[in-house]
Amino acid sequence: MILFYLLMVLPVVAVFSLIIYLPVFCLNKKKYGKKPFIRHLAIYSLIGVVLSILYATILINGRDITFHPGYYLLNLIPFVWVKETYVMGAAKMVEQLLMNIIMLIPLGFILPIVFPSLRKWWKTGLCIMAFILGIEVFQYFIGRSADIDDLIMNTLGGLIGYAIMKICNRCFGRKTWWKNVCNIL
Repeated sequence: MILFYLLMVLPVVAVFSLIIYLPVFCLNKKKYGKKPFIRHLAIYSLIGVVLSILYATILINGRDITFHPGYYLLNLIPFVWVKETYVMGAAKMVEQLLMNIIMLIPLGFILPIVFPSLRKWWKTGLCIMAFILGIEVFQYFIGRSADIDDLIMNTLGGLIGYAIMKICNRCFGRKTWWKNVCNIL
């Protein structure tokens, strides 16, 4: 699965990210002057992270997206997996929960770097929660599972990413390259 993502999906995401970012780059170049390459790389990375999350949450199983599914799956009871492991079993459930956390770490890291207004943990957390809530609602209407636990675990992953960014900020905060990434100069 990871090898498939690295060899097949990542190059496609990189190309789509470039297609999306080129107009943004041109507009920013005119409006704000020339930014350091590393700043553009951070913005480009944000687009890639968002596209990767959308792929992993909506398109990954190769299912056709339909707005008339034969069933709707909704779990609004937090941590129900502690008592009920569903059909997949406990090991698969733990793996899925860990993947839900890991998947959002990059977004929690890159969001406050690209958007200075999100440099408070709760703002980053709310932004990630709103993004994931939108995905979960969309999943419900296309016949995939909408689960409060996914929202909780994804938000936790985003906050872990935010914490990693804060650690990097403490370690590299005086370095010019980090200031360029964070648009502090």
